[in-house]
Amino acid sequence: MTMLLRTRFALAGAASVLVVSGLALPAQAAEGTGDFAYVGIFSPESVTVINGQSKTVKFDLYNLGTSGVEDVQLTFGSAAKPISADLGFTAPAGCVANVCDIGDLKPGQRRSVRFTLTPAAGGAADPARTIALATSIGGKTSDETAITVVRTDKGGVDLEVDDIADLELKPGASADVPLAIRNSGNKDVTALGLVVFAPLGVKPALDYSNCEQEAEIGGFVCVFNDTLAGGGVFTLPQNSPLRVTVPKGTAGPFDYPVLVAAVGLTEKYVFEFTKRTAGAAGRELKLEPVAGLSAKEPEAVEDLNEDDNFAEFAVSVPKTLADGAAVGGVFKGAVGEKSTIKVGLHNLGPTATVPLALESLRYAHVKLPTGVELTRIDERCLPGTSLDDLDDVDDSEFDLAEVTDLVCIVVESVPSNGRYLFGLTAQIVGADTYHAGSVQLNGSVQDDKKANDKAALTVELTAGGGGGGLPITGAPAGLIAGGGAALLAAGLLAYRLARRRRIVTVVD
Repeated sequence: MTMLLRTRFALAGAASVLVVSGLALPAQAAEGTGDFAYVGIFSPESVTVINGQSKTVKFDLYNLGTSGVEDVQLTFGSAAKPISADLGFTAPAGCVANVCDIGDLKPGQRRSVRFTLTPAAGGAADPARTIALATSIGGKTSDETAITVVRTDKGGVDLEVDDIADLELKPGASADVPLAIRNSGNKDVTALGLVVFAPLGVKPALDYSNCEQEAEIGGFVCVFNDTLAGGGVFTLPQNSPLRVTVPKGTAGPFDYPVLVAAVGLTEKYVFEFTKRTAGAAGRELKLEPVAGLSAKEPEAVEDLNEDDNFAEFAVSVPKTLADGAAVGGVFKGAVGEKSTIKVGLHNLGPTATVPLALESLRYAHVKLPTGVELTRIDERCLPGTSLDDLDDVDDSEFDLAEVTDLVCIVVESVPSNGRYLFGLTAQIVGADTYHAGSVQLNGSVQDDKKANDKAALTVELTAGGGGGGLPITGAPAGLIAGGGAALLAAGLLAYRLARRRRIVTVVD
């Protein structure tokens, strides 16, 4: 269950990281630009359906491009790959001849899609069928995949979590989340586990005696020792809801992903959980229509379709302010010596900076002063002057000593009064004329104060260095002191790797 939960989040909640990385995505951009158009399909690889019963299949479309797209269409099947009639396929409402007009999608926007299968009874011996899916932008194919449909007469448990609408909350606010869990299979599940996963700052409020916070999955697990019959539905009553809170100081604008999952539990897991939580404080989280007493990772029963055990929704936080001040530095030493400095961002607040996202690709342009040659750079930095002007090379293919400009990517949320710094090491060399460099912050949608977005990067020659203690000329800017830890890696070095893989072949 843990692996499935993390996989689901990686595909859905981290779509913005995939946008930035571009890994395994076909290049549909002009060379030398950072723009490309791509609407990806995030669907289950296979779906198991019970003969004679209807099954709703859901999947998501994501705009993984760097800009908005228009005239997006989704097509089911094709002339070469028609959908088998015995699957009882029904396209989503509003689609014509299995072609669906999706319309326009903003960067990073998700669109959920559902279709229905009603296979005829008695077809279990038939071979598995496939349903081809394709997206297009302005008539040009963008993404293609297929879902394998497996038919069964045996049946089983098939838990589903209904879609949950996105929320809009300001920092410090909270809201109840409506939740419905259904068993569309034909066998009962005797105990349920509810997993709530919010990795990027929104806090689930689940202070109940039958809920545990579990570090292994970074979320909460709640256990219900209740039977959900085939065809049945459970909800949470109003007096014991699932609630999410946006802590004060949370950054915006940003859509914080939250995943909710349901899983059938084994008797062994329920027994161990009950022993572990006996005497726990707090009232019990209940289910309707019936609730009873009941998370290290839940030990799950077999489920026909685990992919639809999840519902993802976003908590949208409006714009907050985060004044980013550039942190410069001084390469200090004698000619021939090496000097290491740390430059980057000091967040003066009052809130944190937003995590990595299309709308907030924050970076520092580091222009080196004369008189130094780089010997080592931070792994989050690449040669170039901007995001659209990065040298498309591997580390082994460029000479650091010849690099004069770097782009250093901020890939984490930085708390108020925290700093996000990049380490640079350079050898001090002689120069006929010295000129100062700079650290220039770019890309923040939260920073309304631009006067402190630039800081000086200088060289100071110490005794024996042919100039003894005089800084080179340049605009004055001090190294801003401060402390704080970077929060929540949101993509690590995906951007760094991706910009070196602009042309990627997609293999079926």
